[in-house]
Amino acid sequence: MRVVTLLVITRPLFIVLLWCFFNMAIAKAHNCELIVRFENYSAQSQQDAQLRWHGLDVDFAKALLDDAGCGYRFISIPWGRALKMLELGEIDLMLSVSKTAQRMRFAYFIGPQRQENIIFATNAKTPYYVKSIEALFSLPKPVAIQRGAYYGAKFEARMKQEVDSESQFLYVPDNQHKLNLLRHGRISGFLEEKYNIIYQTQHNPDFVEIEIAPLIVNQEPVYIALSKQSVSQSTIEQLKNAFERLEHAGKFDQILKKYQLD
Repeated sequence: MRVVTLLVITRPLFIVLLWCFFNMAIAKAHNCELIVRFENYSAQSQQDAQLRWHGLDVDFAKALLDDAGCGYRFISIPWGRALKMLELGEIDLMLSVSKTAQRMRFAYFIGPQRQENIIFATNAKTPYYVKSIEALFSLPKPVAIQRGAYYGAKFEARMKQEVDSESQFLYVPDNQHKLNLLRHGRISGFLEEKYNIIYQTQHNPDFVEIEIAPLIVNQEPVYIALSKQSVSQSTIEQLKNAFERLEHAGKFDQILKKYQLD
């Protein structure tokens, strides 16, 4: 009789415990903690004195991850190295990434996030007003380009034809290097997102003498990229659903309007 009573008492408790463990397992399966890459540069992503991140891409990331119920950690990494880390699964998410066949082998893409315009920035004191991609390959000084960056199909195709590209193009690890080289007269100019140059000329005295040439090197959408090595398919679905909700609600349009990109 005592044994039967014990079973009657513990059976409901066992069911409750089983239910708790089951829900914990589901929560763990849907756990979403992502490492997000930024770079302390221009309006896309800047870190203040309190080490807090602000900017266009930061607002996109926070809106998306908060809506998806994901935790996140922001870290600063140069572009080229960040792409390799995304491929290896050492970071989980990057923003404003061009979708290419090579990158699609190691990353999922959500978006498009916005439209990107790549231009040629030159020194206003000694400007080079290039009007074609071909002209970039015959300037008297090299053009700085960022390692791992994508400048469009036309530029990539022309680059493959170049026998000695290193004499005409100088690879740099980050954006600050491009600016320093231009300031010291080492390069003819550099390729960059148009919005970044406009923002910097308005807010950064180091960019006062920089001018935008007429050439549009590339114009196409950029996306949010997630590592296939480290981000689960269930998390991808969470983020896709969150993106669709935010897009439908007009949240991304609000962010673009905030940065005068609407």
